[in-house]
Amino acid sequence: MSTLELWIAFIGLMFVTLITRGFFLLAGSKFHVSETTQEFLRHAPTAALIAIVLPEVLFIKDASSQLFELHLFSPQLFGVVAAGIGFLATKSMLATIFFGMLAFTAARLLI
Repeated sequence: MSTLELWIAFIGLMFVTLITRGFFLLAGSKFHVSETTQEFLRHAPTAALIAIVLPEVLFIKDASSQLFELHLFSPQLFGVVAAGIGFLATKSMLATIFFGMLAFTAARLLI
């Protein structure tokens, strides 16, 4: 690709991003979103976080084949379970982090 083609692609992607993200801001209050859609969108950040974190917790990369395999006895899984229990018991973010890291470290040293 030449430099000119790269600049054209860069500027084109910039405009596509600007239009798609700015559409909702330009529409303002004229754009109505139903209550059901608003309720679903309320859970979008949680779903995105789970989609990012869950594969890192459940799947381990095999060194020999370079493929990901399901590993139920990983230190990450023990840390997540302990963090979840810590949050349900204390409702404190600091305690959640503490219990999760404590279980992760103990599992990493023992497994």
